[in-house]
Amino acid sequence: MEHTATWVGLTMILLGVAGVFLTYSGVSSTFIHGMQAISALLLLLGIMVFAGGISRGGFPRISAAQLSAIGVAAYTSAALLTIAATTYYGPFALLKSEEPFTVSPIKVIIDIVPGSWDPQQPDNYIPKNVRVVLGVNNTVVWINKETLDVAHTVTHDNRLFDSGLFGPGMNWTYTFREAGEFRYHCIPHPWMRGLVVVEKLSPEKVAEILESLGVAKGE
Repeated sequence: MEHTATWVGLTMILLGVAGVFLTYSGVSSTFIHGMQAISALLLLLGIMVFAGGISRGGFPRISAAQLSAIGVAAYTSAALLTIAATTYYGPFALLKSEEPFTVSPIKVIIDIVPGSWDPQQPDNYIPKNVRVVLGVNNTVVWINKETLDVAHTVTHDNRLFDSGLFGPGMNWTYTFREAGEFRYHCIPHPWMRGLVVVEKLSPEKVAEILESLGVAKGE
């Protein structure tokens, strides 16, 4: 029993570390801050309990089989951490230097119309499907126009972006930085679905489009 605190502390540390990774690995930002706080608290308490267990009972005796299992776990963890660091996964994403978001000269507005909370109402994101061009109108603004106190999200199907909940009268802006098709939905109301298709044209073509619209690049 003297080593119980040591093992409990170690388990808490592992759960805390796993929770930290989970919060930085595609979880909806609707819940991310609460999970970060809980994971950090669990990690801190685990370190304290582990330290207390070591000070009271010393390191527990480990059999050869247990030592082998710990060695495999340590090697696997080190390998996964190395992969995460080199691919900027999880918390390591904070270390990645990225070009700042550049708001496009023209913004596309998508309304979340009143009654979107009702599954029988097919018109929720309007327009549902939009096509934008990088450098021209790749900044999209979603506006919650609900007349009731109903919050919505704009969440990519694979969590590439997530607005979190925003209520009536509020809006959320996202600037797309690469070409592709981006399907999204509302987490509390999954029948609400939309699509943004992003095109990439040559700089010359982009300049031509902006000129034709009377917009100077960078405005």
